[in-house]
Amino acid sequence: MKKKYVGAWAFFENDYQEGLDKAFARYRDAGITHIMYGGIAHAFDVNEEFYKNTSIDPHIQINYEKNEGDLFGTKSNLINSDYNEISRLANQYGINIELNITPGVSDVIVEANPEIAVVDIDGNRSKHWMCPSNNNVREYFYGRTKDILTNNKGIREVELDVVSLNVYDPMVVPDWVSPELSPLAQLAAGNCFCDKCVEKAVKAGLDIESIKTEIKAINKEATILTYEQFRNMTDTIRGSFDIVRFLMKHPKLLDWLNFRGKAVDDFVIEINKVVKGINPDILLSCDLVAPSFSWTLGQVYRNQPAITDITKLMLYHKRIGSFEAKPLKRVQNAIPEIKDEELLDQYYRLKGFSGPNTFKGLEEEGIGSENVFYEVRKAKLEVGTKHKIVAGLVGDAPATPEDVKEAVKMAYKGGADGYMLHLWYGDAPVENTIAFGEQLRELGEI
Repeated sequence: MKKKYVGAWAFFENDYQEGLDKAFARYRDAGITHIMYGGIAHAFDVNEEFYKNTSIDPHIQINYEKNEGDLFGTKSNLINSDYNEISRLANQYGINIELNITPGVSDVIVEANPEIAVVDIDGNRSKHWMCPSNNNVREYFYGRTKDILTNNKGIREVELDVVSLNVYDPMVVPDWVSPELSPLAQLAAGNCFCDKCVEKAVKAGLDIESIKTEIKAINKEATILTYEQFRNMTDTIRGSFDIVRFLMKHPKLLDWLNFRGKAVDDFVIEINKVVKGINPDILLSCDLVAPSFSWTLGQVYRNQPAITDITKLMLYHKRIGSFEAKPLKRVQNAIPEIKDEELLDQYYRLKGFSGPNTFKGLEEEGIGSENVFYEVRKAKLEVGTKHKIVAGLVGDAPATPEDVKEAVKMAYKGGADGYMLHLWYGDAPVENTIAFGEQLRELGEI
């Protein structure tokens, strides 16, 4: 049996409080050999010579993570710890501490450098996303990667967390974004029209003015917030065939969606060159959302074998509902006549998901574990047999040990080449990590 990739996205603050020896022993017993600590990139020193080609100050994010923290909490203990000491201890348990970098997402960096932000069709600048086409952004992440890999030995993998192109995170929708009817929101919203993207598109031969006109029209239609308009969408766009019909009606949109994918891929290709130029044995992996909707962020699975060594599919089926319900509920608040089941029926049909028929149920229960099988299966067929798909599975509450085991079985059935357990939200039950290892062992994967 070939050795499978088994890892965890771990939360250092919890492991630190528990005791690293105890945490590492539990990971070892679960067959975990790779650990990605959230915020690990900010735990390394800054050597100024690597940032000469960017005006972004790396200390901004480091100080923010240390003192304020992000969605996943503060990283003060991680940032104040010595990576080499943590790494040596982990190695004693057969574990390697790898490098996770999150390119493009930082409220504090965007606030300090608003010119690097993604810009929507109406000229609104994101407060969240940096544009991967912006040279200032690219040079910052190239420099940070070079700095860390050059000055810290023992890193075997660089993981790019959600390289994408969007105006805002569709699952954490800010108040300034108007509610939008699905699927028009996913098809056209979030497109970046910053100067760098427009310049790149023109060089690629795209008719940018026609594309802008088309996307403006689609966005306008998506924000007609009446029950009649909602029924028009749900009655005429009921599945994949209808999406094809929609794209035939708007052919320029397909050009733009492909361009967004290329813009994201170009960034990954350059990071790959940086990593392999330092050490060709270091693996480069990318975290992608599920194939059903990865294209909305410019993430294209079929291109992954040419630009990465490993692709990690993130579908936290028990957690996804609390995020996915938010934009749907905003539509319902704008159009009170819409019932939960009407919005969810459309949502499930378009994404191919199955789950509860109320928002309360979706938020508390997530989607069914069978969706893990289908998304892993789709991803594996997209990338082919030679490229590794690592299934990212939820280990945080509300997931129970049985939920974790069922997700592992579904990923295995789907043909996963490896497994990652997500623990970044913090306070994940230790029983979930144990269950993760038990199920992998039962399947003969470890």
